[in-house]
Amino acid sequence: AHSDVFNVQCEWSDDIKSLRQLAVHQPHVISESFIFQHFTTLRLVDRNINEVDRGLLKFTQLKELSLTGNSLTSIKGSHLPRSLTILQLFANKFSDIQQLTINPPPNLQHLGLGYNQLADISPYISPFIWPSLLSLDISHNKLGDVKSTIDCLSALPTLRNLSLLANPITLAPGYAGCTLDMIPQLQILDDVSISDDDRLNFTGISLEHVRWNEAIFSVVLSAIQNLRQPPQNEAIDENACYYPRQKKYSYFVRFNFLAYSGVQDNTPGPPLDATDNMPLDATDNTPGALLDATDNTPEAPLDATDNMPGPQLDAPDTISLGPQGTPHPPPSPVSKEIADVVGEGEASSPYIGTTFETEDLPWEEQLKFEKPIIIRCADLPQLQEFLSAKLQLVLVEKVVECFTTIAPPNPASATPPPSGKGKKGGKEPKEKKKKEESAVKVMKDKEGNILKWLETAPSYNEIAHINADISSLLQSNSVSGGGKCTITEKPATATPATEEGRQSSCSNRGGKKKAGGKKKVVTPVPVAPPEPLTLEYRLERISWSNKEECRSWTTEQQQILEAAV
Repeated sequence: AHSDVFNVQCEWSDDIKSLRQLAVHQPHVISESFIFQHFTTLRLVDRNINEVDRGLLKFTQLKELSLTGNSLTSIKGSHLPRSLTILQLFANKFSDIQQLTINPPPNLQHLGLGYNQLADISPYISPFIWPSLLSLDISHNKLGDVKSTIDCLSALPTLRNLSLLANPITLAPGYAGCTLDMIPQLQILDDVSISDDDRLNFTGISLEHVRWNEAIFSVVLSAIQNLRQPPQNEAIDENACYYPRQKKYSYFVRFNFLAYSGVQDNTPGPPLDATDNMPLDATDNTPGALLDATDNTPEAPLDATDNMPGPQLDAPDTISLGPQGTPHPPPSPVSKEIADVVGEGEASSPYIGTTFETEDLPWEEQLKFEKPIIIRCADLPQLQEFLSAKLQLVLVEKVVECFTTIAPPNPASATPPPSGKGKKGGKEPKEKKKKEESAVKVMKDKEGNILKWLETAPSYNEIAHINADISSLLQSNSVSGGGKCTITEKPATATPATEEGRQSSCSNRGGKKKAGGKKKVVTPVPVAPPEPLTLEYRLERISWSNKEECRSWTTEQQQILEAAV
């Protein structure tokens, strides 16, 4: 029996060791009421607790209570000991804390509600409910409204430490600035100490007229290497009036991202989106025009005469204060307690999003897409789920075939003017005529008909797929992700050699062979690259570092909208 006393586990309370010593050396003092009054800390972690009744009130000296990793959906504040100063409710199933606000402990200084399902706390945060709250942890929830969340928290006059990590509102560029401006007494935000300079940089930012619930991203696909060279075209012989069909190859990157609007922009600032919340029409000739978010079908071919690119698509009893009154709350149970309860798994996004595309570029040994794609999204909760999945980047090859046809007569061209023969300075028109002929080379067929080039509707081939991990963008202190992804390019179909005697679409007759000449044989160009294809990309979540940056985005966006109207 003596050994059983010393084998009792002590993780669930810091007071169990002293109680064990009393049970051995002074057993006569042990009673039920003594035991309840002895405990000041109680940690019931991962015990499958789904209800807390009034029996907890027997612990009249309890200071710290942790119910992390259980199945609680609600807990009445009146069932908690009045002496409580630290309450940890991490990793439960709270969707609201209405019951908790019913007569809670008046001296509560730290409240931990991380890893729950809270989407709105504004009805439950008040200085009358939490008059002594110094530290609040609501990280890893579903808070999606920046202004309403920060506005209710600003009503807590004693709040010094706030953690909102991994909430959808942290994705907004003005989240940190708005928080510091509206809660000036705050000293620690998301585990980072706040300096006087930080507070000064954001003074008055909460009064700016901006979309606070909007996230902004910049996507730059900086380089593609080891891209196979497309097949070469057959040479054109203008002297023999031989114009074989030509193929133009260009390449661009396509991806889907959760957004309501956004286009390419090669200058810092808001996207060139004149219609604000509406995707641009697919026939817009502005590079970066978007397809409709619900359109999952391949893009329609462009008109034959259209040369535009495709649509763009362990804790003390009470909270101690530092030299400047900074609260030091108990550490959040994120390492072992949360990991054992919540676990880790690969998330997959159910959202397809809007299609975005880079500009299309002709083939080079190293393609560089220098224009950034600016993306805006106002649905922060859905965006958080979207960023937890992989982003698939698709390299697309665009092929446009060109051929010649008889040009229609030009009504603007009148009868040629007199040559000026016999007049003074008659040589001058001849010199002008020679200059004009040398400046414009006219293509003709055997019969003397003037020809022009026409383009067929482009065809698109997906030749590479790259999966990019963008989950780092969920961290409030990380605004970039990416690097290099190396994949093996999909083999493309070789273009058959073009015969020399291809029929001309203008004269409807085959080209003649030269005397004694042989039929040309074009050696197929190998299509498999000797090395894997490499795509370098960079994704950045915009975060304003001061009020001026906020104004610059807002002002430029307003100017663009006014110009469009």
